[in-house]
Amino acid sequence: MSADTTAGDRHFAADGNIYEADGSVVGTYQLDEHGHLESTSTDEDGDGRVDTVVADTDHNGTFETGVVDTNADGYGETILVDTDNDGDFDSAAIDTDADGTYETVRTDPDGFA
Repeated sequence: MSADTTAGDRHFAADGNIYEADGSVVGTYQLDEHGHLESTSTDEDGDGRVDTVVADTDHNGTFETGVVDTNADGYGETILVDTDNDGDFDSAAIDTDADGTYETVRTDPDGFA
């Protein structure tokens, strides 16, 4: 990436970091060999642990994986995966009580609406 890109109050700098408007680093990103966004990870609450991750695991331009730490405990409570690479998330796991096990697990081969 030859130039910085702005997304709202954040900016994706050429150094691979995502910066807040105040200049603090909120996350990182990676590009594939063609310059397309491959993955991002952010520390939304600034506690030093990753809170969100999205990734294009098959390099086709759509994100196949998303993980969110909804309560800032360092573990992903919400996971979404596009298992058949059709561009729709079709598997999900949610840890509703943050005990480290997923109480809700769903799969829909047609994708979630």
